[in-house]
Amino acid sequence: MNPEQIILTTGMQTEARIVSTLGAAEAKGFDDLRTLQNLKGESTGYTKVWYADRVKKISSMSIDIMPSKARYFNLQIIPDDNLRVPRYVFEGLVMGHSSQVSVDLYPDMDMVENLDWLTSAYAGVNAYYDELRKSDTCQLGMSRLPHMRAFCSPVFALASAVSIDAVPAFEEAAGRYFDFWLEMFQQASACDPAEAAARAQRRKLISDATIALDPDRKMVVGVYGEELTQRIETAAMY
Repeated sequence: MNPEQIILTTGMQTEARIVSTLGAAEAKGFDDLRTLQNLKGESTGYTKVWYADRVKKISSMSIDIMPSKARYFNLQIIPDDNLRVPRYVFEGLVMGHSSQVSVDLYPDMDMVENLDWLTSAYAGVNAYYDELRKSDTCQLGMSRLPHMRAFCSPVFALASAVSIDAVPAFEEAAGRYFDFWLEMFQQASACDPAEAAARAQRRKLISDATIALDPDRKMVVGVYGEELTQRIETAAMY
């Protein structure tokens, strides 16, 4: 696969697999986001939303920042709030000279108070994280944004300044994270209403903070305008 194909398609294979595996149906009410038009009237990407059994939302956003040269994507699975299952998020900025990609299973709960569960439930995914950490092509690091460091799990995998040739291998690893997430999801039982409400509130606070503190939001507003940016955020994050 050549660099241009990698830029144009990274995340799409994982998107298709998630939608198929979960038997998801496309949500109504988001037709205007299937083709994102910038303020110049140019088509520059899409935002898609699906629903599935025991899944609150699946969202996929793809923005051509520079057609064929740079693309941002964000793929997310939000389980029903009454399931003790993390969110799955695979995202990245893919460019020819230097890309950044990340994948995580965001716990959306206080990790100290739930340390026993976290240690047990995440045990199996540590091997995938360690595999990436030891990779010669994907050197892992922490986010430069303090709020993102506060939200992520211990197996948050972020590869910044990675070669375009290494991006497909990272997507394979993101697929293994999804495999692990799927096992957790299939085995999950419903939790009590108080825990479900706390998880829903925490997810809202995380989305609110991510939007408020995103250093690149002004750039997106400059491309799409405030109204469309808010529509994209609502579809992709809530």
